[in-house]
Amino acid sequence: MALNFDARMAPRNHAELKKLVQAVREASKADETFWLEWKSDLDLNPADRADKSGRAHVARAIIGFANRMPDAAARFVEGYGLLLAGVSHESMKGVTQHDITELVRWIEPYVGEEVRWQPTYVEVEGDSGPVSILVIAIDPPRWGDPIFCMRKEAPSPSRDKSIPEATIFVRRIAGTTDRARAVDLDALSERLLRRVPTLDLEVVLLQGSAVPVTSSEADIEKMLHYLEEQALKPLREHEERSGSIYNTSMMSFIESRSPQRYRQEVSRYLEKCRIVLPEAVDETAAAILNPVVMRLRNRTDTPLLSVQVVLHIHGDVRALENEEGDQIRLEYFERALPELHRFGDGPQYAFQAGNYPALRSALAGPSIRIDNSGPVTIYLPPVELRPRQHVDLEPFVLVAGETAVEDISVEWIATATNMDGLLSGQFVLNCDEPRSFLSLLAADPRPDRDR
Repeated sequence: MALNFDARMAPRNHAELKKLVQAVREASKADETFWLEWKSDLDLNPADRADKSGRAHVARAIIGFANRMPDAAARFVEGYGLLLAGVSHESMKGVTQHDITELVRWIEPYVGEEVRWQPTYVEVEGDSGPVSILVIAIDPPRWGDPIFCMRKEAPSPSRDKSIPEATIFVRRIAGTTDRARAVDLDALSERLLRRVPTLDLEVVLLQGSAVPVTSSEADIEKMLHYLEEQALKPLREHEERSGSIYNTSMMSFIESRSPQRYRQEVSRYLEKCRIVLPEAVDETAAAILNPVVMRLRNRTDTPLLSVQVVLHIHGDVRALENEEGDQIRLEYFERALPELHRFGDGPQYAFQAGNYPALRSALAGPSIRIDNSGPVTIYLPPVELRPRQHVDLEPFVLVAGETAVEDISVEWIATATNMDGLLSGQFVLNCDEPRSFLSLLAADPRPDRDR
């Protein structure tokens, strides 16, 4: 089966690494890839002190991943290479956990100091209880990197398996690590000599903060009571006019439901509203809260094509697509709720007013893409940048959890289609004081923004 892991972004925390470990356990041998290798067991400190085969295996993998071509590597997990030890498609037995400093001291003599790699351990539930999985991340290769090789011989009890000093390994698309051939040396020589313009961008925060939005049980009951009153209002008005023969005959023409049946529909409508209230609150917040706005500036003399900025935001937050509009706040909220064919509104047609936003969305160009399933990831629409010019990026709204109190760290990564490599940085967003959703609805309309 295919590896069940999203390889567009590199795993950045313990939870994401655990997902990768579990994906390997559920994979097949054929799923070892250009960016991922695993080994079911690994002994880095065997009883036989002359046996360096475990350390040699790690060094071999690190060098292989480091000797990839930057453009090919960048297609997966942002260019990183990942070695997992203690898990495979057949078992999850774990490995002995060693001090990270000691582990680096064992491996560095074989790979040298120029290779960029980071080891860590992930605690997971193994085949027979909790186990430790060693994860080694090798940094993305870059144009201009040297040709990496074994800096020291790695002896083995079996002499024919020893790895001589200066051996060069490469990682292949098929998911194997092999000794370099002549064609590989040609490619690595080109990588060494190639110098390309590098990205030089600046991401500036113009405005915005994370806003905790609260909805207490009492607030929810108030919202449902308001919706019930609004839903029953036309029925009560009809009942007040029921003495008029004209009104009675006209209502029978445009309204076939009895008051009892309509009240039952309202009850079902309120049940649906209670279920979707969290989503409705978010949709409304996306329209009425001040969004986060960033400016992207090209600091080079080269036009940059299709520049995309990806944001990673950790913490108790969720991002929402900002919606511009001039409706009053309550209208945004009501629009996010289920449809109700109100009493006396006449025949109900298939094309409802609520469909217009979806139609506008379908006709719009490339839009922001938000993933709130783990740490928030935001893919901003690509933009074109002339030399020394800037552009304001697509705004979004950031809602914090009710208990969030700390400032929010935002990591960004930028790439361009006409330049190799990527650029990264970070900035901090303030976290505002919590605000109740009802107070947001009642507040004055947000001021015009000068962008």
